[in-house]
Amino acid sequence: MELSMCILTDQPNLNNLKFKESYIKGVVANKDRFIGIPLVVNRTKLENGFFASLNHELDKHTSLLKTDTIGAFVDFREETDADGALKLMGDVRILKRYPTVCESIIALYESGDLEFSCEAMVYGYESIDDETGIRTVDYEFEGKVNSLFGSCIVSEPAEVKSKPTLLVAQALEKDLGEEIKMTKTDIGFNKDIEIAYHGKLELSSLKFSDVSNQIYNILNPINPRSNYRSYNYYIQEMYIDHVIVEDEDDYKVLFKINYKIENDIVVLDDKENWIEGYKGFIPKGVNVDELIEAREKEESEATTVATELNAKLKEATEKMEEEVKELNSKIEELDKQVKELNSALVGKQEEIQSLEESKKELNSIIEELEPYKSKVETAEKERQINELQSKYQKVLTEESMQSEEVVQAINELNSSKLDAIVVAQILSKSSKEEMDEQKEETVIVTASKQQDLIPQSAKERLYAPRN
Repeated sequence: MELSMCILTDQPNLNNLKFKESYIKGVVANKDRFIGIPLVVNRTKLENGFFASLNHELDKHTSLLKTDTIGAFVDFREETDADGALKLMGDVRILKRYPTVCESIIALYESGDLEFSCEAMVYGYESIDDETGIRTVDYEFEGKVNSLFGSCIVSEPAEVKSKPTLLVAQALEKDLGEEIKMTKTDIGFNKDIEIAYHGKLELSSLKFSDVSNQIYNILNPINPRSNYRSYNYYIQEMYIDHVIVEDEDDYKVLFKINYKIENDIVVLDDKENWIEGYKGFIPKGVNVDELIEAREKEESEATTVATELNAKLKEATEKMEEEVKELNSKIEELDKQVKELNSALVGKQEEIQSLEESKKELNSIIEELEPYKSKVETAEKERQINELQSKYQKVLTEESMQSEEVVQAINELNSSKLDAIVVAQILSKSSKEEMDEQKEETVIVTASKQQDLIPQSAKERLYAPRN
C-alpha cells in the first residue's frame, strides 16, 4: 500500500517542540539521506485491535524502541496548508506481507484515527524559551544533523496535523479477499454460549472477561473493510493459563489452547500446539478438568520418562562417541606407525637394492679380472714352487726330491710337510752313522766260564775286580 502523510510541521507541538523551517527544508534538500527510514508500530497491538494504546514502546531501562517495521519512506516534500503552517510530507510504502496490519491501517484511515509521531535524534536545541518552554530544533547543531530516523503510528500524537492525506490500497482486496473466511450471519457474542471461568486471574489491569474478549477477537477476527466477523471458534471454559474452545464447523470438536499475557495483551500458543479433544456424554460427578489434568499428568510422566531415557541415550551415545574417538586415535597412531615402518622398509629396500647393484658391479669387475687372477695365481704358485724346490733341494737328496711325497708337498706348497721330511731324513742319516760307529768299536771277549762274565752273588759282585 502507498500512503501520503504529514510527518511534522514548523509549529510548536504538544511536547513544546518546534521544528524550524530550515529543518524541513534541510530534510527535503537532503532527502536521499532519509529515503528508506521506517514506518513503525506495535504490530501485536495493531493486529489485535488495541488502537487506543499505540505508542513508541520506549523501554526506559534499555532506551530501545520496541516497535516493528511495517513500511519505508520513499519520498519527502514540503507543503503549506491553509493555516500557513509549513509541513514536511512523506510518501510511504507499507508492506502487504502483513495482511492484518494492512486491514487495521485501512480501518484507522477510514475512521479518521490514523495518526503518527515522528522519531528524531536531536543533538541540541537552537533555542529554549524560558517563558513558554518551547524548544526549537534546526537541521544541524554544532555540525551534527538532528536526524529524522522514523515515524510511528500512535494513538495520541504530539503533532495534531500528523495525519495521512492519501491511502492507496491497490489490489489489497484482491490479494486478501479470497483468503478471509467471512459470514454476514448475525451471531451473538460467543454464539450465546456462557463461558465458565475457573481460578482467579491476578492482574490489576485486566479482568477475566477482558482476557476472554481478547481471545474471542483473536479467534474470530473482524475484517475492517467489510466490517464482518469471521467465526471460527467459541469459548467454552476459561482457565488462568488455557482456554477450552469448540470448533465452529463441528461443535463436538474441542481444543485446549494455552495462552500467556504480555503487557496486557493475550498471546495464544501456536496452532500446532493446540490439544484436540471431543465433546460427549460426561457422567455426573466426573470433572472433565480433573480428567484432563490426569491425562496431562500421565503425558508429563511419560515425557519425564522419555527425557530420562533420552538423557541415558545421550550419555551412552557420548560414551560410545568417546570410545570411538579413542579407538580412532589409536587407529591413527597405528596408521602413523605403519606409515613409518613402511617408510623405513622402503628405505631398507632401497639400501638393499643399492647393495645388490654394487654387488653386481663388483661381480662384473671380478668376472672381468678373473682371467688375470688365474694367471697371477698360476704365476705366483709357480714362483712359490720354484722357491720351495730351490730351498729344499739344498737339504734333501736328489732321490728324495724326486719322491712322490716331496713332489706332492711342493705342488701343494706344504712347507710343514717338507720340513718334516727334511727332519726325518736328517734323523735317519744320523741314526745310520751311529750304528756304523758302534760296529767299528765292538770288542769280542771269550769267557771260559760263567762266573767270569757275571758275578754270582752280591758279595762277589761287590768284591769283583774292576778294570
